[in-house]
Amino acid sequence: VATCALAGVAFYARTLGHGQVIARIGLALIVGGAAGNLIDRLVIGSVVDFVDVYWRSYHFWVFNVADSAISIGVALMILDMLWTGTHVSKTA
Repeated sequence: VATCALAGVAFYARTLGHGQVIARIGLALIVGGAAGNLIDRLVIGSVVDFVDVYWRSYHFWVFNVADSAISIGVALMILDMLWTGTHVSKTA
């Protein structure tokens, strides 16, 4: 599934314009996160890049670096789509 998703994202990246920098950064984060998870699963058998953060008596949530990159990438893609949608000419 991850390999198919990576191929789909790579195909979509070819359709982006050169000016869509935010979308390209978002796609890079998505591809990097998906590839990181895929490599972990193939080599180790599970995903291991979890971060557990403490500060004094505060314990923050545990998160996965690759999944965080994917989430941020998707958010950037959505922002780019919303921003591009408001600047597209409506004269068709």
